Amino acid sequence: MNKYKFSLDNVLNWRSSQEEEAKKSFLVYQQAQREQEEILEGFVEASQRIKKEQTNLVDINTLRQQYVYKDHLDNEIIKQQQTVMKYSNETEKMKDIFVGAQKERKILERLKEKHYETYISDSKKEEQKELDEMGTLRYGNSIF
Repeated sequence: MNKYKFSLDNVLNWRSSQEEEAKKSFLVYQQAQREQEEILEGFVEASQRIKKEQTNLVDINTLRQQYVYKDHLDNEIIKQQQTVMKYSNETEKMKDIFVGAQKERKILERLKEKHYETYISDSKKEEQKELDEMGTLRYGNSIF
C-alpha cells in the first residue's frame, strides 16, 4: 500500500499556527493585566499608608495635605480599577480565542488519528488478503 498521507495536513498546520498566535496574544494581554494590577496594588498600599500616617498627625496643614493626597490616590485607584477591568475583559476575550483555536486543532488531530487507524486497519486487511492468496496458491501448487 501507499505511504500514509493525511489530506488535511495543511489545514492542521494552519490551525496549529493560529493556536500559537492566539496563545501569544493571550500571554501578552495576561502580562499587561498583571502589570496594571501591580500598579493598582501600589496605589492601594500608598492609600493605606497615608491613612495610617493621618492618625499620628497633629499639624493641621500636614493633615490637610495628606487628605488632599489621599483623595487624589482614591481617584487614581478608581481609574486604575477601571483600567484593570478593561484589561481583564480583553484577557478573557483572548483566552476564549485561544481555547477555541486549541479545540479546532484538537478536533483535526483526532480526525487525523481516526484516519490513520482506518489506514492501518485497511493495510492489515490488504496484507492478510495477499497472504491468504499466496497460501491458497501454494496449497494449490503442492497438490499438483
